[in-house]
Amino acid sequence: MDQVDENRERQRKAREYARQRRLLFFLQLSLAIAYLLAFVFGGLSLRLRVLLAPALQHPALLLAGFFLVLFLVYELVSLPLSVYGGYVLPHRYDLSLQSLSDWAADAAKGSALSLAFGLVVVEAVYWLMNALPDWWWLAAGAIIVALDIVLAFVGPVLLMPLFYRLKPLHDQELASSLEDMAARAGARVRGVYVIEFSRKTRAANAALTGLGRTRRIVLGDTLLDSFTRRETEAVFAHELGHHVHADIVRLLTLQAGLVLASLYLIWRVLPIVGPELGLAQPADVAGLPLLALMLAAFGLVTMPLANAFSRWLENAADEYALRATDDPAAFRSAMAKLADQNLAEREPPAWVVYTLYDHPAIGQRLRHAERYSALRSRR
Repeated sequence: MDQVDENRERQRKAREYARQRRLLFFLQLSLAIAYLLAFVFGGLSLRLRVLLAPALQHPALLLAGFFLVLFLVYELVSLPLSVYGGYVLPHRYDLSLQSLSDWAADAAKGSALSLAFGLVVVEAVYWLMNALPDWWWLAAGAIIVALDIVLAFVGPVLLMPLFYRLKPLHDQELASSLEDMAARAGARVRGVYVIEFSRKTRAANAALTGLGRTRRIVLGDTLLDSFTRRETEAVFAHELGHHVHADIVRLLTLQAGLVLASLYLIWRVLPIVGPELGLAQPADVAGLPLLALMLAAFGLVTMPLANAFSRWLENAADEYALRATDDPAAFRSAMAKLADQNLAEREPPAWVVYTLYDHPAIGQRLRHAERYSALRSRR
């Protein structure tokens, strides 16, 4: 069988897996919205503020206590879905290699980081609401964007190692080939690293991470173990395309625009709807679930736009990889292997791609390579 021929059994499982993941996504989304609605319209926000206020009289402490309760109760309520989606489902389809205790440790680390970063952002936003009532949205947006940039910079050296081991690529022949490819592109990549996915998953992946001195391309060891050298070069070239096109900066710019737009809308809407819901002022701590609900609604509305932009960047990186390697056969076989190894649908429903996918579907990427191959043959 040709390497790019469809593995029908794997694709049958991929379609099953994708349907269950979509169902899980909508269940988790529905739960999160219902949870916030209960606080906003069910009176839970006002009751929680009254309950915490006597013990936490300083505004910053009251906000921290409110956020902590809101966060931890949701973590508890959503735990069954988290366990099913993060542990049970990947094991059912033979993708995960983690024990339940290892998965739980990773989930706890992720929650702790989310809690810490979330608390910093919430405290800053509410302080600015009081200090700059007319311009808090702009200042808060600047702080959030700055935090995103810092996280993008430190992620490869501080955050990623909390979950995966990284090491330099020791295959000198392959490393030299990839470094030569980067040099020909005029790209200064601060090293090619191997990320040890095989300790936790059978899935393969690669990524461009970091900014400036921390920018690096990481290749999963699961990819290196199962891909040929030419297929690995095709995947590397795709990530190199992101580097050449400055896609991390582009995505951060888009994210900055969306953050500012969402905060501006909240600034305009909150004084109107807040009093109707019993909020004493826009900076009332009881309004935190309302802010989260408005941010979620804005994110859902703009998600197709953000995903379309991301797919455009990914398509451009695919084109770069095809031109840089001039090896469409290797690109096609790499995409086919990724689909089968990761249980990714080759041909998901169009509505799924347009609304939920930040990458082109594998089938689209294979056809991209076929078109390049056809043009190449006419030269």
